[in-house]
Amino acid sequence: MNTMLRRFFVFTAASLLAATAGAHHSAVAFDFGKQVKYTGKVTAFTAINPHMKMTIELPNADGKGMHEVKFEGHSVRHMYDGGYRKGMVKIGDTITVNCAPYKNGTEGGYVVSVGDAKGEFMFGMRSRGAGDDARVGEEVRKTAESK
Repeated sequence: MNTMLRRFFVFTAASLLAATAGAHHSAVAFDFGKQVKYTGKVTAFTAINPHMKMTIELPNADGKGMHEVKFEGHSVRHMYDGGYRKGMVKIGDTITVNCAPYKNGTEGGYVVSVGDAKGEFMFGMRSRGAGDDARVGEEVRKTAESK
């Protein structure tokens, strides 16, 4: 009975650890060879680990009505290294989001940088010597996956 109980606890602990490890996913859903820019009003923003989450509201293509677009970003620590400070993004702010788009064509993507309503850099992954619009490719993917 004692051996069976020990095996049960080992199995349970291993299962919980495996579930936790699987919770952090890779950035394979995003096309880091491209960058798309969206400007809209923030409707949701959460700076938490393991990923920042943000939603902005954009006008529909036909000009009638609005729709929401969701984004994912890096960890709070990496955002802080890129210039983010608590309270910098507020619900109702108009911002510009530069992102690596979803490969499946869904609007939104992985945040590379965020600018204010005028497009001035607020925070994100700064490039070396070039504007954030030039920030694409393997280096950005590795940064997104913390490699």
